[in-house]
Amino acid sequence: MDDDIAIRYAGVQKRLGRQQVLRGVDLEIRRGECLVVIGRSGGGKSVLLKHLIGLMKPDSGRIEVDGQDVVPLSEVELVPIRKKIGIVFQGGALFDSLTVEANLAFPLREERGTPAAEITDRVREALDAVGMLGHEKKMPGELSGGMRKRVAFARAIIRKPEVVLYDEPTTGLDPIMADSIDQLIVKMRERYGVTSIVVTHDMHSAYTIAHRIAMLHEGRIYTVDTPDHMRQSADPIIHKFVNGISADVTDL
Repeated sequence: MDDDIAIRYAGVQKRLGRQQVLRGVDLEIRRGECLVVIGRSGGGKSVLLKHLIGLMKPDSGRIEVDGQDVVPLSEVELVPIRKKIGIVFQGGALFDSLTVEANLAFPLREERGTPAAEITDRVREALDAVGMLGHEKKMPGELSGGMRKRVAFARAIIRKPEVVLYDEPTTGLDPIMADSIDQLIVKMRERYGVTSIVVTHDMHSAYTIAHRIAMLHEGRIYTVDTPDHMRQSADPIIHKFVNGISADVTDL
């Protein structure tokens, strides 16, 4: 195993109904990097994330976390793998009936055996990391969209994962709030040394946070390159996507 590689997809295929979503994905994510995955809506980006944590199983191929193939693992066997991975869902996925504090404490209490004092300390540490100290007693409904995202970030890092997955983290946010979320992703990586995988349509965000950008196109990884090379690419498929150019427009 290459110690520099945290996650590896090898020949991953997945059909959903009549659609062949993944057609043989090969992708390596380096330890400690921020890899951004771009591609058209419905093209399988979020499906890639779901496979990594075992919410979906591929029809064929391998998905390795620290060299271990997670595909054949049972739910019980997946538990230690999932403890290594924090997830920020698109809408935050907070429990509306629980306070901010209780939302963050939930994954720790699920593990059982964590002392109450330690849970309190870790909740405060996570909220401090995302600039949300003082909001512990609020309900999710009392928070703005950006604040909910920050709480979701805090919950994702509270177990000190090695990997954090972000599914469209800036969707629905104004440009200023989106930029603050981008800066938070960078801060989380630098502060905790986590490997980050970010699915996004937001090219400004991608250029800001990525070490490398992977483009998923027609079920395969079309290219993996640096933000600067992606921005300057003359390849028509890459150029049209990163610049938001409809294929129809060029035919007018």
